[in-house]
Amino acid sequence: MTWLIISTLLAASVAWLAYKVKKEKAKQKEMRNNHFQELTAFKELQKASMETAAANFDKKVMLLSESYQREIEKLMIENEDIRKNYRNQGEIITHQILENFKSDLIRKKIIPPDEMIIMPNIFIPEINGNSRQIDHLVLLSTGIYVLETKHWKGHILLGLNRMGSHRFSFLAELVDSEKEETLIFDKDASGALTVKTYENPISQVQETAVILSNYLQSQDITTWINSLVFFNYDEKELHDWSDNSTVNRFTNKEQLQQFFINELTSKNRIYGAFQLNNIKHLIESANYI
Repeated sequence: MTWLIISTLLAASVAWLAYKVKKEKAKQKEMRNNHFQELTAFKELQKASMETAAANFDKKVMLLSESYQREIEKLMIENEDIRKNYRNQGEIITHQILENFKSDLIRKKIIPPDEMIIMPNIFIPEINGNSRQIDHLVLLSTGIYVLETKHWKGHILLGLNRMGSHRFSFLAELVDSEKEETLIFDKDASGALTVKTYENPISQVQETAVILSNYLQSQDITTWINSLVFFNYDEKELHDWSDNSTVNRFTNKEQLQQFFINELTSKNRIYGAFQLNNIKHLIESANYI
């Protein structure tokens, strides 16, 4: 009898334990199912969120691309207008180089369209009542740049003065004792040697920078004007004897473009789009003073 009771209790305990195990397994299975469902729902939500973000990003990229493309097309139209109005071939070449360079900077997202302004063939009033012509003025977030173009062919001897004429002693009495001058040696159609003298473009562009600076100061804008000279004729050789270290000189478009890239990547940003546009309008107004 006792054995029967023990057996019955043991059987009941085993059955109850089996029930508890089965119930626990069912509970764990339900928890796994719920977790799987939650994980699946989270993944779907995350996927939908990423797809929405990607769609918004693509939309922004498309709008920006369209904006940049419109700006580039506008620059191309302006470039063609400049070509029609210019008479100086050298200045036309420089303008094309600058506009193409700007388009490339915009396309590569190095600058926004409104933070590089190219102003060709402008006139600034002088104190004596005359006006000074500027080949190109470039307005960037890093500063203001006066660019003088020289479309000179041949061997260009830049910055010659009497002190440095010992290399050409026969020129000693022909050049100014203090002022630097420019001589160009070339050959005419018959092959005869030609020698031409010109005003030193380094002094010329520095004087232009001072005149522009004075005008901007009169308009309550104090700034440093950067002076550049660009010799853009392909068939030339520049012999630079000038001691001037302030004015930057360039003999090809790659040098000129690299200079502006260095300015944009190494100098502090001092002007925003609004300020640049304001300076542009002030300079345009100077043409009517």
